[in-house]
Amino acid sequence: MKEFAKYIGVIVMLIGVAFLVIPFLMGSTTNNILIIGMVLIVNGMLGHIYINNMKKGGVVSNILWAIFLLIVPFVLYYFAKKSAYTEQEIAAYN
Repeated sequence: MKEFAKYIGVIVMLIGVAFLVIPFLMGSTTNNILIIGMVLIVNGMLGHIYINNMKKGGVVSNILWAIFLLIVPFVLYYFAKKSAYTEQEIAAYN
């Protein structure tokens, strides 16, 4: 589970790519599908950066990340980061 948690952002990006590729191959792309795919790809990229950022961060930085990651996915990424790295690993980096 620890290794899986490190790559949850990449998995979200791949889901976003699937949102773009599958309708394209079926010939039924709409603006809504394109927007959902774009949001998932950008959110997955930012989530991957957040999870693999080894700095602990304070309340202000967590609020900024929550704004960037659209609140609900932030909770997913926050707990993935907590499960991916122990407090000792984060403390060794800081």
